[in-house]
Amino acid sequence: MKVARRLIVPLLLAMVGGIALVLAASNMITLNHTASVTTGATLGALDEGSTPLATGCPTTAASYGSTPVSIAWGIVAQGETVKHYVCVINTGTAPDVLSISGTPPTGYGTISSPQQGAALPANGAVLGIELDWVVPTSATPGPVTFSTNIT
Repeated sequence: MKVARRLIVPLLLAMVGGIALVLAASNMITLNHTASVTTGATLGALDEGSTPLATGCPTTAASYGSTPVSIAWGIVAQGETVKHYVCVINTGTAPDVLSISGTPPTGYGTISSPQQGAALPANGAVLGIELDWVVPTSATPGPVTFSTNIT
């Protein structure tokens, strides 16, 4: 009899634990995930100059270089808004939403682009980008060097 009593308590605990496990499992939610991993966007650039290409941006990847691309704005007058054009190609396997950021040194205005936030599809899509530099009338005369990033 003593042996039976010693087995009853562990047996009852095992049964209660099993019931708790079944109840916990019945409240469990399983999430199945799917995704496609890509190599991402790969951008190349081509300097068009102060006027956009009349024929549009070339569609062959060999026409584009990797960055950095040097842009010579030439002589820019105080108080002027000057435009410069760049072609961008996405040879990657994922689309890209363009982020265009550039900050001339303090006192030399701002760079903006109408193409900020534009979508650039993958696999060889091209887009002409207009860079607008607003030079304040108070800009100090002399050479200026700065960078603009397109990602």
